[in-house]
Amino acid sequence: MRTAFLVFLCMLFVGLGVGVQAANLEKEFRDDSLGYVVSYPSDWVYQRPSEATVVFSGRPGTAAYHATVTVQNVASTRIGGIFEDVASVVNDYKCQLVAGVEEICFYDQKAWVWRLNDGRELQGIGFTAEYPIQGDVFKTSQVIFPHANGNVFCSWAYSAPKEDYDDYLDIVNAMFDSWAFTRGVSTSSTTQSPAGPTTSSLTILFEVRDHIYRLANSDSEFNLGKRDKKQYTISVPAPGYLACILIDEPEQWIGVRVYNLLGEEVAGKATTATSIYGGTFEVL
Repeated sequence: MRTAFLVFLCMLFVGLGVGVQAANLEKEFRDDSLGYVVSYPSDWVYQRPSEATVVFSGRPGTAAYHATVTVQNVASTRIGGIFEDVASVVNDYKCQLVAGVEEICFYDQKAWVWRLNDGRELQGIGFTAEYPIQGDVFKTSQVIFPHANGNVFCSWAYSAPKEDYDDYLDIVNAMFDSWAFTRGVSTSSTTQSPAGPTTSSLTILFEVRDHIYRLANSDSEFNLGKRDKKQYTISVPAPGYLACILIDEPEQWIGVRVYNLLGEEVAGKATTATSIYGGTFEVL
């Protein structure tokens, strides 16, 4: 049995709403080298984009094609991997998502517990993210557990366009409930680190609380430069991806810009009143 403990006031990871797609799991995927078994619908298919990754979805051409369940094994340090615990795997997956899109929102992070039949409890972490891709907003809910054998970490992720997300929850919930560990995964040959950046954590380089005052009485005065500004100097220790987050009062037009030593803008959050998150930018 897998349960979640709320860290924030938020929704459950899966199991919300009533999906329009009934759960009828007639097929079974089993691979003892990966160490797990999953049941899935007869009109869904799976692909193996890598040795340690299995992606389930509706058949091409169907409405469920863009609803995907991805199960991936990630090697722990016990068998030569780079990850020591679930938290480091979660941070790496977040880094991958941040690096792949211009804007993203993470929320609903919570602790999960998988209670095995032998009485052991596996401590996992889950989170939800929303991000735009080619004009559509996608929603991903992901949870990472250590495998029962302790050699790998197992990631379960459900992704779909946000407007279709609830339609397949019944199916995804049933698949998640059918997901069970078997013996196996005794060597690193069937595991891999997540693709993308290998950064093991998101680091806050700079944080400030301050006041910006309104100096202009009209848009024209503002455009002519009558505006309050604050300037800070920070040090970026290594190449990677830089994100700016600005939280201000509602309906305020406040922006932030990050420049390198040459005066080139490398990151920023536009002066709009609709978003607190400014996206991510590669820093060389």
